[in-house]
Amino acid sequence: MTISTRWRRYAAAAIALTASVGSVAAGPAAAGTTTGVTTATTTVAGTTTAAAAAATEVSAPVPALRWKPCPGKPELRCTLARVPLDYDKPTGATLLLDLVKVPATRPAAKLGSLFVNPGGPGGSSTDFAPSAAQELGALVRQRYDVIGIDPRGVGAHSQISCSTSMPAPPEAPPFPITLTQATSVWRVAQWIRRGCQDDPNHVIDHMSTADTARDMDLIRQAVGDERLNYFGFSYGTYLGTVYASMFPGRVGRFAIDGVLDPIAWVGTDPDTTPFTTRLRSAKGAYEALTTGLRVCDQVGKPECVFAGNAAGKWRTLVAEARAGTLSYAGQPISYQELVGGVLGYLYMENYSTMAATMQEVWANRDRRGAADRGAASALSAQAERVARAPFLSPLARAEVPVSAFNGVGCADTHNPTERSDWWRAGKGQDASFPWFGSMWTWMSAACANWRPSAQADAWFGPMGGRTANPILVVTSTYDPATPIHGARKVASLFPSSRLLRYNGWGHGALGASNCAGAIYNRFYGTGTLPSAGTVCQPDQGLFEH
Repeated sequence: MTISTRWRRYAAAAIALTASVGSVAAGPAAAGTTTGVTTATTTVAGTTTAAAAAATEVSAPVPALRWKPCPGKPELRCTLARVPLDYDKPTGATLLLDLVKVPATRPAAKLGSLFVNPGGPGGSSTDFAPSAAQELGALVRQRYDVIGIDPRGVGAHSQISCSTSMPAPPEAPPFPITLTQATSVWRVAQWIRRGCQDDPNHVIDHMSTADTARDMDLIRQAVGDERLNYFGFSYGTYLGTVYASMFPGRVGRFAIDGVLDPIAWVGTDPDTTPFTTRLRSAKGAYEALTTGLRVCDQVGKPECVFAGNAAGKWRTLVAEARAGTLSYAGQPISYQELVGGVLGYLYMENYSTMAATMQEVWANRDRRGAADRGAASALSAQAERVARAPFLSPLARAEVPVSAFNGVGCADTHNPTERSDWWRAGKGQDASFPWFGSMWTWMSAACANWRPSAQADAWFGPMGGRTANPILVVTSTYDPATPIHGARKVASLFPSSRLLRYNGWGHGALGASNCAGAIYNRFYGTGTLPSAGTVCQPDQGLFEH
């Protein structure tokens, strides 16, 4: 087993977003109107591009970075960066951001810094930097300082917090399958929203993705790099897309993996569909599972223990869980636990363990004794990780403050207002992509009736355009969270970009394919893109992990 496979198999399970084609509405802060930046106009063949209203760089006091060995991790360097809280007032109130650097092992041959983001919104880039440096290959470790900036609202010194005097509602399932459950889920979501409206700390008014992109550009200036070299995963691809749209002339060696469609992320104003439905992550999960079950039957029990009408057995388990009759060794397994647990395995490309768990449940689901409850507990644990930690790289830490996701996601996107909108959207997507539609849809319920003040400085477009250097856009064929159409959309928005497809399963290609790893290595070393139409094949069979 390769190091990459170990990372993907044992890292904490989480989820990342996908997207579908929509249309962008001009936001409250139209492109190019934000203060605190220097603007430029660029046209190509007489047509205004995304660069037309973009900025050359952030104009604000550049922080002095004083790197010191990190506590307990002397091989890493830590520091704090003081940045404007509000880039409309670049010399006003400030915010402290947490930074971690993995120093280049060959500093004499250093090519610059490489900024990384694992996704979220809400993932810790300081936690991600060491694993990203490992996974991106020897050349990156040798010749780049890999830098993680905890986005505003996430790091220890900029942590978002929301509170309210309203009593907490009773616990609810992560997503509903009945109208009664929908009422419970809605109450929890609106309690979160009220807390973040009524009594938030100051950062929530300034934590859109565009604000984080501005932070990244300011830190780029602080480390002395002319252009920003970047690796973004999952939601980190949206951050990368926004940065490249805002600062096209500052794009260096820039790669994004597990890609969101930014047009669908933003939506229209008003929009009658929640952004977590628009993104069609349910489509990715449905296709990842159903194709995997077909492969299971093809390879047979020697490789996949769930083989033998795998799809039929799965549907039986689903039906029993939905009816409330599924149990394992006397322990009930809810529909939400079953679906959420399976999604966690899909996300990690851990199909062998998923098959073994489902087979164990299948073979013992009628027993009522005090037998080992490991299979049910495993599903429950996976489902809990999914509910706790949506939208992250598999290499990222899984503990995510829920308000960080809401603070950024609700600031960036347009959403409907009524509980019936979420119910209708979830049920409608369940009809198209069974099992996963409601799960994804209800993750954004706190955005109903909430337009965070951060929307004033969010970037609602234009997206894409010509950049100083081409962008490497990477996707998996069967990604359970960011299906391939998101990468194709972003590649179409940036004319000089190049699309690389990993013809396998799991969320993104980082750590999944030696072929993709070699391409990353060459790209960050020389800027060389793979040939058009390049497809990387898996290193091993789906059930050989």
